[in-house]
Amino acid sequence: MTVNAACHANDAASSRQRREWLDGYMLVAPALILFVMLVVYPMFNTIYLSFFNYGLTDARIRFIGVNNFIELMGDEVFWRALRNNFTILVVSVIVQVGMGLILAALIDRGIRWGKGLARTLNFVPVVMSAVAVAILWQLIYDPTVGLANRFVTLIGLDPPSQGWLGDPRLVIFSILVVACWQYTGYVMIIILAGMQSVSPELYEAAAIDGATEIQKFFSITLPSIRNVNIAVILITMIGAVKVFDLVYILTRGGPANASQVMGTYIYYNAFTVNRAGYASAISVVLLVFALILGFLQLRLSVRPREDA
Repeated sequence: MTVNAACHANDAASSRQRREWLDGYMLVAPALILFVMLVVYPMFNTIYLSFFNYGLTDARIRFIGVNNFIELMGDEVFWRALRNNFTILVVSVIVQVGMGLILAALIDRGIRWGKGLARTLNFVPVVMSAVAVAILWQLIYDPTVGLANRFVTLIGLDPPSQGWLGDPRLVIFSILVVACWQYTGYVMIIILAGMQSVSPELYEAAAIDGATEIQKFFSITLPSIRNVNIAVILITMIGAVKVFDLVYILTRGGPANASQVMGTYIYYNAFTVNRAGYASAISVVLLVFALILGFLQLRLSVRPREDA
């Protein structure tokens, strides 16, 4: 009887475990289905279509193998777009993460009053739509009534003769100013949340030892928010790789493709010159970069296990 009871108990436990597994799968099934429909299928479909020559209005598609990718290798506009993405990536990481770290440190431990107002003012550009931000900065960069020209004139410099968005040498940096202005507050909020999770006891112990605020920042704050810093760096890098909205609204990739990025060049090929297959090939290259950055995030965010 004891053996039979034990068997019945094991069967009941196994049945309960199977029901729990089934309930778990049922709960995640809707999200999994949406993920497959909206992410997995479009991704593999884009890879498949990159081997074809077709347009969105064409009735026929023609298989051309890797010719789209071969053409990319000799496409000067593609390389310029890639170079612009890399420039945006480097500057965004330096400016957004650097300024976000400084602002978060000032709000966390630097200023004594007005912290809520400071957080709000820095985060306001983040919640604004890209269209509103672009229109606002188009007015700021306007050659006749814009504040940018008035400011450089006020400090004794000459504004660019072709305008901030019309000079091929300045346009990408003019866009970078807008991007950094909008997204630095987002980085700041994430870093600030990480700083506020650091135990106050660590700062109290350092204060007893006579450490200054700068010494506390470098010896306590930075090591404690290592993973947060890695996360915001990777988020900023991925955002720089797939940037589209600000560039498209401000310049459409001009003048003379000087501000073209991967996103706007994909749009141009797919919807302006009706080369959807070529646009798919560019999208695959963009996907590879995003996957590499995602892999780096996973590798860098995991601390090596310390031996006991």
